Amino acid sequence: MPSIVETPEQVCTAVPALWCDSETPWQFANGRCCVIGIAFSRGTFRRVSSSVESVPDCATAGATARYLVTKVWGGYFAIIEDHSNGHFGLLVDPSGLLPVYHLTTPDHDLYASDPCLFARSGTPGPPVSYLALHAHLLNPELRRRVTCLEGVEELAPGVLHFPGMTERPPQAIWHATDFLPSGEILDFEEYADQLKGLSTAVIHCWSESLGKASVAASGGVDSSLICAALAHADQPFDCVTLATLDPTGDERIYARRVADWFDVRCAERVYDPALYDPNRSASEGLPRPARRSFQQVLDTLLLDAMTELGASTIYDGNGGDNLFCFLHSSAPVVDRLAAEGLGAGACRTLVDMCRITDCSIPSMLAAAFHRYFRKRRKETWRDDTNLLVPQTAKVSMEALVPWLSNAPQAGSGKRDHLALIMRAQNHIHDLSAGLPRFSPLASQPLVEFCLGVPTWIWASGGKNRALARAAFADCLPRSVLARTSKAGPDSFVRQAFSRNRTVIGERLFDGLLAANGLIDRKALEAAVRTDETDDSSMFGRVLDLLEAENWARSWIG
Repeated sequence: MPSIVETPEQVCTAVPALWCDSETPWQFANGRCCVIGIAFSRGTFRRVSSSVESVPDCATAGATARYLVTKVWGGYFAIIEDHSNGHFGLLVDPSGLLPVYHLTTPDHDLYASDPCLFARSGTPGPPVSYLALHAHLLNPELRRRVTCLEGVEELAPGVLHFPGMTERPPQAIWHATDFLPSGEILDFEEYADQLKGLSTAVIHCWSESLGKASVAASGGVDSSLICAALAHADQPFDCVTLATLDPTGDERIYARRVADWFDVRCAERVYDPALYDPNRSASEGLPRPARRSFQQVLDTLLLDAMTELGASTIYDGNGGDNLFCFLHSSAPVVDRLAAEGLGAGACRTLVDMCRITDCSIPSMLAAAFHRYFRKRRKETWRDDTNLLVPQTAKVSMEALVPWLSNAPQAGSGKRDHLALIMRAQNHIHDLSAGLPRFSPLASQPLVEFCLGVPTWIWASGGKNRALARAAFADCLPRSVLARTSKAGPDSFVRQAFSRNRTVIGERLFDGLLAANGLIDRKALEAAVRTDETDDSSMFGRVLDLLEAENWARSWIG
């Protein structure tokens, strides 16, 4: 096992060393396994500790890792000594809620949950990789193993890694495809009851560990489910909601209904374009510019509201649409046809998907026919080349999680469900450093359960995420359960762009992205001048480039 050191500057020694800050829990589960972060028992849904459950001293690191991913969940990183050879195995839990990054130096392999720590370990901080940054901007929703920092990779969750052993490749321990539907299909009501019980247990665990929560409530399905689970678990919470001055981004009436229903406070904040700083990155400290530029204002408002409410954590529903299988295609129809054949069930799902997508029965039939017989090619990630200069050099596009490599065939809705969850990974708030904001819906038990529910169940009754609505149907106001759309901060973002147009253009034209040949200057000039009120405007893409620019500058001091 590694020796414990008092400062990060002491980790680069002749023997393996470990440093954790005072707020990161860690414990030796046995003499050969150290668990860092927060871990819960699958059997008891209580924090794993010596008094609750210990990890058995298995013969191999692989056996210990398999025990952990089946018996334990949470946001943790495990260092496991292998009896057979004395080497170490490293495991990030399958949820990835405590991410770990790897940097190789001439003398050491460094691992950290916060990439800023690399600069404190006695080695130079990693520079920006503009090749990787270009690749990220091409596919901003794909979380890749390669980060946008030179030489820094992220460890794949659910995979056992063997540092310093080039002859021993990483070993996948947890497979998302193991949880896809198989065997008996339950009734809708049974799935709903299971989701309610599991959500309550998961949220209860996090609440007891992270303290009183404020829920970033929009009055939508995902955040309302978190509120209902907290209430059902008898955990204290309040709500906070953000609104634009424009009615199209104002959901306060729905958030108030949720707060009034549970008799909790609801702090309200309004997006103010004057708070937006075009010189600031919302992704500072992260290994990728994965957040949207406007989220710096969201952070400021949420932190202010959290302080007012006396909370220690802000829960959000990020990833909920993806987890709860919000498909907008014929996939559920085809899945049910494949499972049950042509019958009343497939016809009901056909009608359900017509209601969800607002298309005609002939159009849905044609789409289902095309998907069923011709299939789709397996390409899932489309390049966004707008405003970028093509690059001849290539960087690894390997996804952080290799879920699609052994996923069902291209026409399957479950393949689409897996891709949906992958697309949310850059938007999940985890346990690493930063604003005390957390996305509990990404928890391993919920992911496993939702993957096991057939796609057509989620569309029952012609409502998206129907199962999530039904799980707490008796615990939420009907007006909230009936919502099928949501508002957003689009009008605020447009105002922030218009207000700072000149500064944004100057910063990009004279910045690091331009100097390193990433930006198509002619196209950018036209995009900066565009009318942001026009739906065809590229102001959002310009702001993505600005976020990348500010992020890159934050890493050079």
